[in-house]
Amino acid sequence: MVDSTPAGDRRPTSPPARLSWPVLTRREEDRAVAVVAEHRWSVALVGAAGLGKTTVAARVTDRVVALSPGDPPLVVPITAVAASSSMPFGAVSDRFGDVLGDDLTEPVSAEERLRRAAEAGRGDLVLRVDDADLLDTLSARYVAWLVRDQDARLVLTCRDFTALADPLRALWQDDLLERIDLEPLDVDEAASLVERALGAPLEPASVERVHRATKGNPLYLREVVRAGLASGALEHTALSWYWRGRVTASHSLADMYRTELAGLPGDLRDVVEIVALADPIPLSRLLALVDGADLDRAVGLGFVRIDSTDAGSPVARSSHPLVGEVVRALVPVARRTALFARANAFRTDRPEGAPPAARLRATLWALECGVVPPVDQLLDAARVAGGLQEHESAIALTTAALGSGLTATERVRTHCLRSLAHGYSSGREAGRLDAEAAWGLATSGADVDDVAVVEACETLANLRQFHDDDPAAAVALAEVATQYVRAPETVEQLRILRLSHLGWGGDFAEVREEIERTGVLRSPTIPRSFLPIAPCAIAALGTGGRLDDAQRLAHACLATAAVHLEDSPWSVGEVVSVLHQVQVWRGDIADMLTQVPVSRADPFLKYDFTLELFGIGNRALGQRRWTDAVTAFTAACERYELTDPGGFAAYAWSRLAMAQAYAGMTDAAAESVERARTTPLRAMRILGDQIETTISWTEALLGNPAGLRRADELIARGTATGAWTHVLYAQTLHYAMDAMSGRDTTASLARMQEAATRVDGPLAAAITGYAEALRSGDRGWVASAQSALAACGMAVTAGRTKQPLTKREYEVAEFAAQGFSNRRIADQLGLSVRTVDAHMSRVFSKWDLHARSELAELL
Repeated sequence: MVDSTPAGDRRPTSPPARLSWPVLTRREEDRAVAVVAEHRWSVALVGAAGLGKTTVAARVTDRVVALSPGDPPLVVPITAVAASSSMPFGAVSDRFGDVLGDDLTEPVSAEERLRRAAEAGRGDLVLRVDDADLLDTLSARYVAWLVRDQDARLVLTCRDFTALADPLRALWQDDLLERIDLEPLDVDEAASLVERALGAPLEPASVERVHRATKGNPLYLREVVRAGLASGALEHTALSWYWRGRVTASHSLADMYRTELAGLPGDLRDVVEIVALADPIPLSRLLALVDGADLDRAVGLGFVRIDSTDAGSPVARSSHPLVGEVVRALVPVARRTALFARANAFRTDRPEGAPPAARLRATLWALECGVVPPVDQLLDAARVAGGLQEHESAIALTTAALGSGLTATERVRTHCLRSLAHGYSSGREAGRLDAEAAWGLATSGADVDDVAVVEACETLANLRQFHDDDPAAAVALAEVATQYVRAPETVEQLRILRLSHLGWGGDFAEVREEIERTGVLRSPTIPRSFLPIAPCAIAALGTGGRLDDAQRLAHACLATAAVHLEDSPWSVGEVVSVLHQVQVWRGDIADMLTQVPVSRADPFLKYDFTLELFGIGNRALGQRRWTDAVTAFTAACERYELTDPGGFAAYAWSRLAMAQAYAGMTDAAAESVERARTTPLRAMRILGDQIETTISWTEALLGNPAGLRRADELIARGTATGAWTHVLYAQTLHYAMDAMSGRDTTASLARMQEAATRVDGPLAAAITGYAEALRSGDRGWVASAQSALAACGMAVTAGRTKQPLTKREYEVAEFAAQGFSNRRIADQLGLSVRTVDAHMSRVFSKWDLHARSELAELL
């Protein structure tokens, strides 16, 4: 949690000269206060550097003083430092005087000082010892004696609990001291802390990157945010901040670790630097290079940690990503080369079981030392770098590979890898040159294997579709590529690639045939080979009205994608995005998926977290929280104004326009409609008709006749292609406009109900029930049907132009919406029944109501 200090204006402002950093209220702090204040025990706050131990300890003692019922205790702060660890009583002499001459069995002078402090009205004693694992032995014995024999309470901090002197650890063994471990901040806590520091939220993708880089360490979080403001990496829009470029360590952190490294003995520094340069390095290999005792000491000092790979093999790595980055930057070139020669970190034979990240770091280390590894090792490391989203490293590795002797196949693959890396770092145009070079070589008649041909085709086809907005060109590339492959499995890959580009282009006819051909809906599990067309298949079923099947397929595909996250890093995000839209169509407002349901910190997950704003905005639209919807979609549009590599902006603008229209922001809505209509669809062609539907609704709400004409086009096109979900929405728009304008709704109601019979899900069922209720004339049934529609995100009276009510009229209307009679409302508000009758009459007149039940939907 974060202190609830008012953040003031939530909108970003120009960064101050120095950022004031908020103070955390940690769960561990509350527990420590209870232990010391209520139970009168001592506590040890244990955690790595930067977790805020000193701050928490100071707040604990401050709160203990504030909670003391009588005279407040005397708080004695003691800070142990490494320089005085060998000096007897070095840590406590400043606070208690020179006790070197005391007989430790009879420490009379110390007891006398304590007695005098108590007589001075200062109450009992609370010791706050920072870095207690650096206390010299005699100071530790003295502090322990105060706790045991003088009823002093102790709040200590340390990095390594096992490094505490025996007298202090004995307090824990004798149940006089409780250990409390401080944990790093989770991603939500980090987001909240940064928001309070900056005065406005950091957009989700940037939060993930900052949290991944800092691992939730509060000190590192503070320093990288301050460094980001100073360097301009942190930029702000009207509603939020975002991070441009890499998240790197600040100069302050570098200076801090430069000082700590300088104080390490040579052998110990070798351990720290080898681990940082090779991070991660298999533990068995490291122990063949360094002394085990030195490694243990480096772990105890917090420079190194022992981890394990997914296969369970132990590896050593820097204690924190930023620590590793700082250490690597501080190693001089000559020393880096000497350590490389000593460690033999790069070998032509790949170490058995070496984790991908270790192979990447070892290869980069070799390049930094002027050693060019074999091509297969360079390409392996480049693939790992791409998967871990270290795009600058991928560019360096592939550029080095292109400078060496490559076969035609290797050259194609290298250009493809560098094209992808350029696309996510220096720009798509730089990547286009590599993609075209790869395709040109693959189709030149050179000896290029089938897999490389497919890679070249996919790389350039993705640029054609998702950058150039030319799905026909992407499909044509997949068709041409079949001339250059021979193996049946690669022919099949190209067929699936072609289907994928058709689906992403909004053409679902062949995708629907593929769903039936494969029988995937009847399969207990989804094969990984189906993931490239999974989002298209889900969208094809959804637009066709088969929303139940679409939802089941989406959940099954999501399960497969989560298992194969490293091999198919985009699949989770793609499936989640279309599943969210299926839920909008179904009317699953309460259970709507708005976040990716896998570990957001997984480095292999590739997902545009701005899409989560779509989920927040769509839920707000469904719940008629128009202002919240406007806020969410505005933030998404601003983010895409800065960068939109996926091509999602058209959807954001269309939904913003609808939210603004419902909120009565007519001029802004008209401008947003124009932006939606003129923004290239690119990746959003998969939901192109949905965007058209949203625009048609918005234009109709704004009184633009083009809205209903656009709806007629959707009906004609959807009827011809089987896109019944869009037909239903378009027919519903006709009915809503008839109802809002006071026209006869008989025909439009029948067409809406008939379209609903072709669509699955709660919303379609609610529409059918609403039509039947209207025909019955039963007011109670109508009110119930309207509530069912509203629960599914559709309000038939939403968007009506309403005159504003007075405060008293609104109060009366609210009670009426809850089912109160006029007499009961009069009793509640202290009014006469006649006055309530008059207020209700004006409410009905202003809002053009025909039944009291309509208030429940409006309010």
